[in-house]
Amino acid sequence: MSETSPTNVIGISVVVPSFNQGRFIDETIRSLLDQNYPNLEILVMDGGSTDDTIERLKVYGDRIRWISEKDEGQSDAIVKGFARTSKPWITWLNSDDVQCNRALWRLNEAVAANPNAEVVIGGGHYMDADGSNERPYPTINVGPGIDVKREMFEKGYVAQPSVFYTRELYNRVGGLDRSLHFCMDYELWTRFAVSGATFARIDADISGNRWYETTKTSAQTFDLYAEILATQQRVFGIISPYYVQAVSDHLYTKFHAQFYGEYGYIFIRWVYFKALWVALNARAPLYCIKGLFRYTLSKSGATAGDFMTLKDWYRGFKSFVRPWVTLRWGPR
Repeated sequence: MSETSPTNVIGISVVVPSFNQGRFIDETIRSLLDQNYPNLEILVMDGGSTDDTIERLKVYGDRIRWISEKDEGQSDAIVKGFARTSKPWITWLNSDDVQCNRALWRLNEAVAANPNAEVVIGGGHYMDADGSNERPYPTINVGPGIDVKREMFEKGYVAQPSVFYTRELYNRVGGLDRSLHFCMDYELWTRFAVSGATFARIDADISGNRWYETTKTSAQTFDLYAEILATQQRVFGIISPYYVQAVSDHLYTKFHAQFYGEYGYIFIRWVYFKALWVALNARAPLYCIKGLFRYTLSKSGATAGDFMTLKDWYRGFKSFVRPWVTLRWGPR
């Protein structure tokens, strides 16, 4: 298929929510325009920026549309943006993120190969503020024979700029939840999966997600996790081991890592994991009790899969108690 021909290409609307992101906005917009996709609608929803964002947007003329007005946050801006666009396939691209590797064309190819697809997910990468230090963004499995609902429950990590979906599906599940400020994407993907939507996959890295000190989810991790846990409780009625560990590891790092260091850190992380497991899943007693004995943590982090063994537990416990035994009874 020629990238210069407008025939047989799906229409795509991309909403770009933005607020005082003038230093990134050009790269974001160019990452869309430079793909030369012939059936593309770009709408920047600016929250009333006071930096040079508006002057930068004016340069693009009629290649994009933009609206600058106060909003109630990112989710509100995206919802209003979708309501003001018209193409059958939609997504949003944050004003400090980018698309890459012919993302729009790859979406078109995926839909041509999977005509019944309602959601298409591609790979992505994290990067620093200057675009350097690229590292893979973990992505769930989707496609024929894959239980996407289970994938969303057990893991749920998806590169948001690499997800496209039909406007019909978006409207059918009720659209984005304006009350959410951190995990609005995960909550929406979860409702897609629960509704039985048909997912397809793009086996390529098609987006870059900036991760730096002042990004919203980096600076307010506890708030992010609170919304994710509330979403899992509301949709599934239980919390997955992955998110129990993600939160328990964050708590351990925040409050105890500096005290224990090498002394029994795996054991202490395990204690955090088990305690949080009970606290978060107590309202589902059978699941809670079963998981208390069945599930343990991954030593290198929630996504690693190198699960703690009894030998690890024993060594960690000995390492943890040794300083106290030495302090009370002397070296042995």
